This record gives sequence, structure tokens and C-alpha cells, in this order.
Amino acid sequence: MIEISGRASFFAATLICASLLSWPGLAQEPQKVLSNEQILQALGQPKAATRSLSLPSRGLARRQASETDQSVNLNIPFELNSAALKPQASEQLQQLQLALSSPALGNNRFVVAGHTDAKGSAEYNKQLSLRRAETVKHFLVQKGIDPKRLDTVGYGSEKLLTPDHPEDPGNRRVEIRAIPAAQ
Repeated sequence: MIEISGRASFFAATLICASLLSWPGLAQEPQKVLSNEQILQALGQPKAATRSLSLPSRGLARRQASETDQSVNLNIPFELNSAALKPQASEQLQQLQLALSSPALGNNRFVVAGHTDAKGSAEYNKQLSLRRAETVKHFLVQKGIDPKRLDTVGYGSEKLLTPDHPEDPGNRRVEIRAIPAAQ
């Protein structure tokens, strides 16, 4: 083991910290807060949309699935392994509340879906993502959004944004998805 003292140890410690912070996945750059207008545009006017899904080519025909195209992924920071919001989450949540209470979306229903990365067990991630979705719903209800307009679900790591990088921090998100009027 090499022993370093004085200024050299301070310099070495600073260099190590700087390199760790630049290591992929350890230090996240601040995520952009979407404005209420951007959220409104992404959610649009919910209506049923049909999308063709290709099934594996074993002679199976294509089938139609009814699902909504109106959704938005939001970076809402939570404390590590917790459903407690970090202070910087309030700015994004306020923009979401403004969008959901706008006349364009004022009567529509939404799913608040929590997602995690693939670190940890599948069951733990599913429960954590559900608790986080419920925290977002609670925030919105406290700001005047009717709780009957919001459903919650926790997907854990089932629906990764970057499946090739399952532990990527970008997989941790809260998705707001419009519920078609017929449901």
C-alpha cells in the first residue's frame, strides 16, 4: 500500500472523487423539467388508438391492440430506495399539476406508472415503483386533482426504456399515461 500525506493526499482524494463522479451511472446530470405546455402536448386529448403489434414469425397473423398513444415520461427524483420525494421534484410535479388541471385535460383520467431500473429484486422494484406512483398521486391530490382521475401502477423493471442497459438511471421514471375515454 502506498502512503500519501499532506497536499498529495488531498490532491489524490480530489482526483479520485472527480473520476468517480464522471463514471457512467454514478453522477447524473440534472434532468430537464418539462413545462406544463410540453406535458399537455404529450398527453393531448386521450382517445382510443389502435396499433398493430407484430407477433413472432411462426405463421401467426398480426393482431390489433387498443392502447393510448398519449403518455409522457417524467424525471421525478426520489430519495434512494424510497418513495420520499427529493426537494427538486416539486418543480416537475407543479408543472404536471398545472397540465392536469388545464381545461384541455381537466376531465380526463390518467395512469401514474412508476418504473425502476433493474437493480434489486423484481418484487422489491415493483413495490418501490408502486409506492413512488402513489406518492406522485398523493402530491397531485393535495394540489387539487380529483383522486378519481388518477390510477396508479408499479411496473418495477418490467418496461425498461433502455433494455440493453437495464441498470441505467434513465429507466427510473414516472410515466403519466392517458386513459382512453371508453375505459
